[in-house]
Amino acid sequence: MNIESIETFVLELPLTRPIVAAVSTGDRGSPCGSVFMPCVKVVTDEGIEGIGYAWCIGGGGKAMNRVLCDDMSPLLLGENALDHERLWEKLYWATQPTGRHGLVMQAQSAIDLALWDIKGKAAEMPLHKLFGGMRDRAPLYGSDGGWLNMSVEDILVAAANYLAEGMYGIKLKIGHADPMVDVHRLRDIRLALGSDVWISVDANQKWDYTTAIQVGRELEQLGIAWYEEPMICENVVGHARLAEKLDVPIALGETLGSRHEIGSFLQANAVDIVQPDITRVGGMTEILKVIAMAGAAHRTVEPHLMMEASVHLACGLPGVTGLEYMPWLTKAFTDPPQVKDGQMLAPTAPGLGLEFSPRAIEHFRIA
Repeated sequence: MNIESIETFVLELPLTRPIVAAVSTGDRGSPCGSVFMPCVKVVTDEGIEGIGYAWCIGGGGKAMNRVLCDDMSPLLLGENALDHERLWEKLYWATQPTGRHGLVMQAQSAIDLALWDIKGKAAEMPLHKLFGGMRDRAPLYGSDGGWLNMSVEDILVAAANYLAEGMYGIKLKIGHADPMVDVHRLRDIRLALGSDVWISVDANQKWDYTTAIQVGRELEQLGIAWYEEPMICENVVGHARLAEKLDVPIALGETLGSRHEIGSFLQANAVDIVQPDITRVGGMTEILKVIAMAGAAHRTVEPHLMMEASVHLACGLPGVTGLEYMPWLTKAFTDPPQVKDGQMLAPTAPGLGLEFSPRAIEHFRIA
């Protein structure tokens, strides 16, 4: 089943609400209003078409597209589309001097998704069945209603909607210049929602170790489910110290670009909940290895974003406990996975079970 042609393009999808999240240094910046989605279609000589995609905010989408077109596609034409491991290695080593992580790895991830889509279609099975068929739906938590630029009142409205839909909880952003602003906001939200509601927080790498400890102590008092990316993502030692000192679980992994980086945190006991992002870590091929590593270390996995593809992991494997509901990319697909009673249903179509929407391509294509 040889690869006959590859098509790539980029969509710029508008967000339902402008967002502001913390950053590791400097000002938090102006609200962002769109997300970029590099897309790829891989067609085989047997007529099977696989689709893959990545995502990014703040730029990089067109650069990924150039990597896909100029550096990766020529290496794949004529190759057997079912040889996903060999082709992953081929692309990795061809681009390793300038790649390894970042936009080059995200481009490779899009291709890897397309190859897995082809594999599932060739087997006439959805990917979650190929992965193990653990369950037919996965629980969701709401993650698009707690941004730093939202008031407490707006967050409570969003939370009420998620909880009414049956989702098991919500995630909120923290990371104001004065961390006590976050603490006071969280206290108000916890008081309004009650002690039984599941709440996690994400600092997006905002603080140094001292501040992270101080905030973590406050989070423990508020019964927060996990403390996500409190410090810059490269700080393995700092997160290990933090995990040892705090009772609130440390969650991270979304910004890490390989199984090797995530493995360093596991080896150092620096993470309790592993959050790999399919597009940042290297596609399905690599995230399956990350999940296996996390399982061997007795850590649970909560994939970051990419819920339309991550649902196959959550429904296929026992170590993936839930999904982050973030509907940024949903409008790009003709028939995205359905949500019922706060859970995402496993797709029944073969492969990813996704098709790009012609209308979305017409309206949002930029490259």
